[in-house]
Amino acid sequence: MNQRQLIGSQTARGGFENEEDITLKFNNYKTDREAQEWLSIMGYDYKRIKSLNAIAIPVRISRIKAIELGATEELIDNTIKFKKADIQVLLDIFVDNVLYRENLSLKKSNTNANFNQIDKRRVDTYQEMWGFNDKIAETLKKFTGEIIPNDEEKIDLRDKRRWYLDELNTDDVQELIAFFRYNKVQIFNDILKGRGALAAEWFLVTRKNNETGHIDWILRDINSVTNFFSQGEVEISSRGGLKIGRIKVQRKGGTPDPQSLQFKMSPLDLFND
Repeated sequence: MNQRQLIGSQTARGGFENEEDITLKFNNYKTDREAQEWLSIMGYDYKRIKSLNAIAIPVRISRIKAIELGATEELIDNTIKFKKADIQVLLDIFVDNVLYRENLSLKKSNTNANFNQIDKRRVDTYQEMWGFNDKIAETLKKFTGEIIPNDEEKIDLRDKRRWYLDELNTDDVQELIAFFRYNKVQIFNDILKGRGALAAEWFLVTRKNNETGHIDWILRDINSVTNFFSQGEVEISSRGGLKIGRIKVQRKGGTPDPQSLQFKMSPLDLFND
């Protein structure tokens, strides 16, 4: 058995369309073959489970819901702000009657898909999270179009609404790169794992073949996922954006928040690791 099989990739025929489908599979673990394999990868013998309750976590949660999902009063704001889990599985094991809680982040892709958005916020929010200085914040706001070029500055810009990073002052951009390079570990943990009671511990990617309709999947622990996607340099991309390892950093564009900064990844890359 090769490493890809060891970490859990096999073909399934249905029941993977959304978080509710995955949740249902976990709740049917006694008869569901994929759920049994997922539990095994997570370190559990499904035959020794006394009870299991899986729930899909809403995109937006209230303080009351956060507490129900395991947040403490002291860390409730961080739990809500830095939530990355899409599904929570609560297990009671026969041997010691201890409750175990596992949080999963779910990514769905088609075989022809390129990138998925994994985090999106205003520059000011990222500055609050990571503590970069005002000069770096200004550089990022010029990149996202939150700071708009004047008529004279627009003349030489590819996009008259904002600057690409290769159009900005070189020293300012190098300061930005240095910050992301030095703080890469924290940044990857926040955009992929999160913080608090709803941080993701596992990363489940489902891949659908549009021609056959078959779906395969891969389940990895979140630390190996952050390590994988953080591999590589911090540098300006050929299109004037920012690359941090295997992650792309871009202006959001579109509606409703075009001037936000977004982080994008190709979750299908994990199938080739």
